[in-house]
This record gives sequence, structure tokens and C-alpha cells, in this order.
Amino acid sequence: MTKPQAMYSSTRRQGKLNDWQIYRRLLGYVLPYWYLFLFSVLGFLLYSLGNVLLADMMQFLLDSLNESSNVASGIVSGLAYRLVDAQDMGRLEFARIAVPMAIVLLTMSRSLGFFIGTYFMNHVARQLVHELRCELFDKILVAPSAFYDSHSQGVLISKITYNVEQVTGAATKALKIIVRESLTVAALLGYMLYLNWRLCLVFFAVAPLIAIVVRVVGKHFRRYSRRIQASMGDVTQVSNESISAYREVRIFSGQAQQRERFRNASDYNRVQSLKLAFADAVSTPVIQTLLALALATLVWFALSPDILIGFSAGSLVAFLIAAGQLGKPIRQLSGVQSVVQRGLAASEDIFAQLDLEDETDRGSHSVARVAGQLTIRDLCFSYPGTDTLALDHVSLDIPSGKTLALVGRSGSGKSSLVQLIARFYQPDSGEILLDDIPLEDYRLANLRSHIALVSQQVTLFNDTVYNNIAYGALATASDERFLDAVRAAHADNFIEQLPQGMNSILGDDGGGLSGGQRQRIALARAILKDAPLLIMDEATSALDNESEYFIQQAMQSIMRERTTIVIAHRLSTVERADTIVVMDKGRIIARGSHAELLQQGGLYAQLYHQEFSS
Repeated sequence: MTKPQAMYSSTRRQGKLNDWQIYRRLLGYVLPYWYLFLFSVLGFLLYSLGNVLLADMMQFLLDSLNESSNVASGIVSGLAYRLVDAQDMGRLEFARIAVPMAIVLLTMSRSLGFFIGTYFMNHVARQLVHELRCELFDKILVAPSAFYDSHSQGVLISKITYNVEQVTGAATKALKIIVRESLTVAALLGYMLYLNWRLCLVFFAVAPLIAIVVRVVGKHFRRYSRRIQASMGDVTQVSNESISAYREVRIFSGQAQQRERFRNASDYNRVQSLKLAFADAVSTPVIQTLLALALATLVWFALSPDILIGFSAGSLVAFLIAAGQLGKPIRQLSGVQSVVQRGLAASEDIFAQLDLEDETDRGSHSVARVAGQLTIRDLCFSYPGTDTLALDHVSLDIPSGKTLALVGRSGSGKSSLVQLIARFYQPDSGEILLDDIPLEDYRLANLRSHIALVSQQVTLFNDTVYNNIAYGALATASDERFLDAVRAAHADNFIEQLPQGMNSILGDDGGGLSGGQRQRIALARAILKDAPLLIMDEATSALDNESEYFIQQAMQSIMRERTTIVIAHRLSTVERADTIVVMDKGRIIARGSHAELLQQGGLYAQLYHQEFSS
């Protein structure tokens, strides 16, 4: 757990987090780049001092015009008279030379400070967003299966894209404005206190009212920001579904339905965005009005004869200019509230996901290659959020190198058993042993290195054919092994006919290939892995009869040397299995060879005769 995660987790247990706690964790990502952040702060400090000294320069100019004896009482004027011997020059003559030079120097230093502050702050902020985005993606890669069950694909994509971009706003624009304008406000108030602390009390009296406005509006910002994030997840989800299922949408004339769903999701997002914009638009005029009242009151007090006694004309004007300059940074700080709240709402959601537990992996056992003996003892399992047992007291023994076929109606528990063997879920009770060692004792990565899977829903990546087969840890396989796997899967013929052969880029999820071709690429990937445990989950369902025949021939040689679990609805594919297990409603209701089960009658014989009679 990283330091920002630890900070967040400790406060999270104490109750709902406030803005500062969330922002503090966000800023925790800045700590590795503290030196860049320090450069930025120093740059903005130089920029803020430039604003103050430009106001102070007006005192120098006006008191020089009036030939005031207090001309050297200002910061700029005092520094100018100390640096240059002006005894032979009149006050106005000296100001004619010193003020233009001061304007150039102050403007240049102010611009330099703005550049340094802005560049290094953006550098830090973009690094923060990069780290946050990568952590979020890494968390998705190791999240438990139950996490995927409770989140749609569109919502997960929205978290990485839209939510992280909202954090970008809080980390780049907002952080930059907060640091720059806060330093400016502090510098101007410090200068005003230096000139006359009593007049400064007027602004301090208005400060609580501004804080109340910011707090009230901020609550609305957070609420609307959460709704906008949720609606963006809906917009992304409908978009993904409509794009990936465009064939079904058109065949079943679902355009109107998808259009309505998208419009509703987008319209909800529009309404919430307008509410956020309204709150943002209201807050700025209110704060401007409060500042105008404070400035008007300030002028009224400043023109009092008692106050004027301690002021030269130049000092009074410099004070009023500094007070007038407070308006812009305070408006900027109040205006950034909406950006900050959107970023905090997104950060709250992202941090909640980052703090989820990873897949359970408490095992320590590792082995180079397992023999492949599986023992399942009194296994019970129900999916998270439901009380219905997907597996009900299942017990099995699968000797090493043997083939077990699981058959039954849809929803009988066949795929659930396979998912428990791969430890995508944890059983409610009972246990699974591999080579007489409980699965939970294996390190998760080591366990899965012994398993190859070919499922009905083939997943292919937007990459070359070669990289789809030699995927992940298989990238180091030799060319000879690779070609043997392609031939064994009967994929070599159609791959050679692709425009660039093995280097052809596949479309999204294998777009442009037939179902059988996609399945054979997946089978070649499993063959290349050469794992001692092979799971075939409806692996031949998408193949035509000819392709199925050739692949079954290849599968027979592959399955001889490894423990194989075959799930199939087409019972013709499991006739040669060493043992066939019939499942129904999460229970094993029969087991035996193909001939034995046909002789027994029951569900297997019923399903077998239904298949061939049809």
C-alpha cells in the first residue's frame, strides 16, 4: 500500500472524508516531486511579489509628482534611493528614470515567475495524473471477479477516462490557481497591513461571508459532480453496447431503443451539468458584490480625515490599488471551486476503487510444473450478492493426465466449477486440491501458470495475429514451438491467407475473422502454453463440422499428456472422455463413461438423444 493509500485508509475508517482529507491524499502523489513543486511555489511567489511592487510603485510615482517628503517611504522608492545616489537630482527627475526601469524589471521578474510557476506546476500535476491513472488501471488488472460482476464495462472505462480527467482539472488548473492566487492574496494583504492595518480589517470582516458562500456552493458542486460522473458511466456503457453489438441492433431494429437510452443518459448528464454551471455562475457575482461592498467601505474609511493624516497621496493610492487587485485572485479562487469539487468527487470515487482488496492471494507454494491431479471435496459456492448455490456439495477426483467432461443444462454449475479451479472466486465451503495441495496454498500467479483456458467467448486483442497467440508470458516461446501450436490448431491455412500473415493486425476482438477462425487462434494460444491443466469451455461451439473434426483430432493428442476438463453442450465432443459428469442445479447427478451413462438413461441419455434427433 502506497503512502497516499495508507493516509486515505486510516481516515476512511473514521467516517466520511472531507474535502481536505481527499485533497491531502491527492497531494500525497506530489511528494516524490517536491523539488519541482518548490520551484513552482517560488515562481508564483516571485509573480505575487511583482503584483505588490507594481502597486507600490504608484506611491513612488505620485509622491514624486507631488514632491512629497515621504517619497522614499515605499518599498520600490526606498530601494531605488538606496541603490542610486540621487542627491544631485530632483525627486521628479529621479522618478523619471527610476520608475520606467522599475516597470521593466518588475514586469520581467513577474513574467519569469509566472512561467516558472506554471511550467513546473503543470509538470507536477501531469505526473500526478499519470501515476493515478496507472494505479487505477493496475488495480483493475488485479481486482477480484466480483468487482467486474458489480461494475459495467462502460462505468469502468469512464473511471479511467472521464473521472481521471476531472482529477486532471483539480491537479493542473485548480492547483496552479490555488497556489498562484493564494500567494497573491497573501502578498497583497501583507502589503496592505504594512501600509495601514486598521483599514485592512474591512477585508477581514468580509472574509467569513465569502467563506460561507464558497462552502454552501461547494456542497452543490460535489453533489452535481457525482451525478455527472455516474451519468458519464451510463453514456459510455450505452455507447459501448451499441458499438460492440451493432449487428444485433440492426438485425432486431433496436436503433430507436438504443437512441432513446443514449438520449436519456446524455440528457441527464446535460441537466446535471447545467445545475453545476448555474451554481458556478451564481457564486462569482455574489462574491464580487461582497468584494465591491468591502472596497466601497474601504474607500469611505480611507477618505476620513483621521486616516488621511497618516497617508501620503501616493501611499493612499498604492493601498487602494492593492485592495482593488484583491478582486481578481479572490474571484479566481472562488471560480476554481467547481473544478476542485469535480476533481474531489472524481478522486473520492477513484480512491474508493484503489482501496478495494485485490484478489485473495495468501499462498506461498510454487512449483515448476504440477502433475495435474485434481481433488474436489464437498464444494459449495454461491456468487456474491445471491443466496442461490451455483455448486451444491460437489465432490470429484480427476487423476493426472485424464479427461473429465462436464455436461448438463445451462446454469447447472459447469462453468462455476471451472472458475473456482482457476481461483476467480473463493468457495463458500469445501476445498479443491491440486496434487494434494489446497489451491489457496499456491501463489496465485504460479497456479494460473499451470492452466490453459479456451472458452466459448474468445477474447482477442487489437494486435497482430502473432502477438495474440504468443500473448503475455508466451512471448518468449521459440518460433518452432509457435509454428507447431498454429499447425496443431489448424490455424496455419487461414493465417497465411491474411494480408500480412502472422503480422496482420486484428480488429477489435478479432473483427474480420469468422467465429471458427477466432476460436482456432485461441486454441493455438492454449496449445502454445503447454500447461498441465487444460480447460475447454465450449471450445468447439463456434466451429463448422469440418473445422471441429480437425481440431478434435488435434485435441486428442494434446489431451493425452495433461489433465483436461471439457465443458460441452454438443455431447458428440465428449464421447471419448475418460469420465463424464452430469450436473444439474449445481449438483452431480450422474457420472461414468459415455456408454455407461447411455445405458443408465437419465438426463445424459435424454440430452444425447435430443441432440441427435434434432
